[in-house]
Amino acid sequence: MNVRDQVLATLNSESREVFLVALGHRLGISARDIFTGDGGRELWQARACNEMMITIWSQLWATKEPQAGGYPDPDFLSSLVSKADAGDARSHLRNAIESALRAVRDAGGTQPRS
Repeated sequence: MNVRDQVLATLNSESREVFLVALGHRLGISARDIFTGDGGRELWQARACNEMMITIWSQLWATKEPQAGGYPDPDFLSSLVSKADAGDARSHLRNAIESALRAVRDAGGTQPRS
């Protein structure tokens, strides 16, 4: 199973909230680490991480409050990739996704939502 499939399966499981929180947390750490850099490229990456975090928190809110909206899961993932690419921050997104998937595995894996 590729990473995209793992993410979509996790978003469609009882581990959705754990995954989204871990993903947002990891991107926040990346943004903080980026700000220690000197160049303009780092600012674009930090902005991209911020935009991704806003999307993640909105998705998490929609998980808790269905009337809040949110993206369909495949569109959510595409939105994150698009924001990462706009700021040359795909490596930060990839690291955050891998870290969040580890957090889910450490918490007991994914069970489909009922």
